Amino acid sequence: MVFFARCRKRDQVPARFCSLVIVMILLSQSLFVSGCSVSRKLAVGQMVPILESTAEAAMEVSDLNLIEYALPGNLLLLDGLIRTSPSNRSLLAIGSFMQFGYAIGIVEANDLELASFYYYKGFEYGMASLEGGKKFRDARHAPLPEFERALKSLGKKHVEGMAWACANWGRWISLNLESPAAIAQQPRFEALLTRLLELDEDFEGGLPHVVRGMYDSMRPVMFGGKPDSARVHFETAFSMSDRKNKLYLELYAEFYCLQTLDEECFDATLEEVLQAGDDSEPRLNLMNAMAVRRAHQLLARREDIF
Repeated sequence: MVFFARCRKRDQVPARFCSLVIVMILLSQSLFVSGCSVSRKLAVGQMVPILESTAEAAMEVSDLNLIEYALPGNLLLLDGLIRTSPSNRSLLAIGSFMQFGYAIGIVEANDLELASFYYYKGFEYGMASLEGGKKFRDARHAPLPEFERALKSLGKKHVEGMAWACANWGRWISLNLESPAAIAQQPRFEALLTRLLELDEDFEGGLPHVVRGMYDSMRPVMFGGKPDSARVHFETAFSMSDRKNKLYLELYAEFYCLQTLDEECFDATLEEVLQAGDDSEPRLNLMNAMAVRRAHQLLARREDIF
């Protein structure tokens, strides 16, 4: 109940966010002390809508201190639920999304190695959500041509898991560019991202294009970077999101503007992130708060960058 007391002191926090976390805790207590494995899996299935509502409520929160306090407990709960029902596609997709949000919004600022851990965990959850079909499950670790053919078996119902798997995977690769493992995984990542763009390029207002833009601009041209392609993908995402998702803008400054050493682009983009606007959608509150924090951190390094 300490958590609830702290929540109630924060007027900007949706009440349903506080109450849903408490419901999750109570349900989890009953879940793990009763019933056989089948009953437990049924109980997990009943909790998925609650988890989805909790994630939606969290997205409307602009208080990063609250998220930093509350999210680790929810991540532990998700781990337990996924362990109970490891093939629940919706649960795995939620887990992948929450690992990404925690890593990019909270952990990265203090510990890149730990952020890398969460990104890879989110990637694994996202990929596991795609393994319901035998064809992809059998081909996931097969040679690249077989993996690419199996991707054709994935459809619209797999988009959410694919999107967050790609977001986590792409960020993990960017933090481990010199790692042989990251280098070896890049062709598979590109294949998965290409399939995602085919299925739903507009997911979350252009997230697949942002991930592609990050990937195309994370390396110098001499090592395979494609800044022109990156700019096109970012601009496509800006158009799809009406430039309301400030995290997309921050990532544009961090990846494209830095890689091209374009100071004007860097300054103007971060200034746009920091400008307080009244046209933001409530569901973007958390992403935009994360963007502002990251923009301040990026600006603090400006003199070392240029």
